[in-house]
Amino acid sequence: MFKRSARFSTRQFNQVLEKGRVVHSPFFVLRFVYEEKKQLPRLAAVAPQKIFRTAVRRNKARRQIYEAVRSLYEGLPQKVSIIIFAKNPVITAQFTEITQALKEVFVKAGLMR
Repeated sequence: MFKRSARFSTRQFNQVLEKGRVVHSPFFVLRFVYEEKKQLPRLAAVAPQKIFRTAVRRNKARRQIYEAVRSLYEGLPQKVSIIIFAKNPVITAQFTEITQALKEVFVKAGLMR
């Protein structure tokens, strides 16, 4: 789990959904927006109920995403808010595949090098 300062309020979450840029990958849909004020990178992982039918699968997918981001978190720029939506292939993917896919989508979005 991330620090409270790295999590979203409902208002901030909705702002990213409305104004954020979108980047797609086979495993994820990434929405992100740069903020004006100085802050740590904010992050949210979403596992839609339409794809992950049971709470166990939704929670497992979110936990895996958060854990994969933990190793990449220091490389993210300041003042960015990110929402990661999991897609169906995450169910069967290994943890290393999820981490690599996250890194690729961050590079594709221009958030990492």
